[in-house]
Amino acid sequence: MDSAVSENSYRRGLEAVHRRAFLEALAYFEAAVRLARRQGSDAVPMKYLSYYGLCLAVCSKRFDEARAICEAAVRGEFYNPDLYWNLGRVHLRAGDRQRAFSAFVQGLRLNSRHSGLVGEIRRLGLRKRPMVRFFQRSHPLNRILGRLRGHFAQAAPDRRRQSTVSAR
Repeated sequence: MDSAVSENSYRRGLEAVHRRAFLEALAYFEAAVRLARRQGSDAVPMKYLSYYGLCLAVCSKRFDEARAICEAAVRGEFYNPDLYWNLGRVHLRAGDRQRAFSAFVQGLRLNSRHSGLVGEIRRLGLRKRPMVRFFQRSHPLNRILGRLRGHFAQAAPDRRRQSTVSAR
């Protein structure tokens, strides 16, 4: 009976996450974890832990604890792309874009069509190569040239739009 109750709590937590009601979801996932632990020490499904860690990071900003929980879930089910998605989102909340990107890529290796992972990668964006490759990305010359490239890339669509309007 406890497994059905814990699974029901997990589902309600997922619904709350989809509504972006993370505090409510945190309560549901915490209940699901506690109910699963009552069944036995190895009975806690990794998906419960992963979503609990995500909600912990979003609601309480306890990033180190959330990260440790999500990493344990990934170690437990290294074949589940959802767990990498949650781990990456925790890294993003903590401000670590590089680790988040790495987690998203690891998840995409398991399922290249995972909509959550693909969406996060798109939101992060891809960085272009440095203009002068033998200098580091942070070198002042690369930073200035990169800004100029970005400025001209934004101005190019405006110029094309103006030329098509004036041609009519």
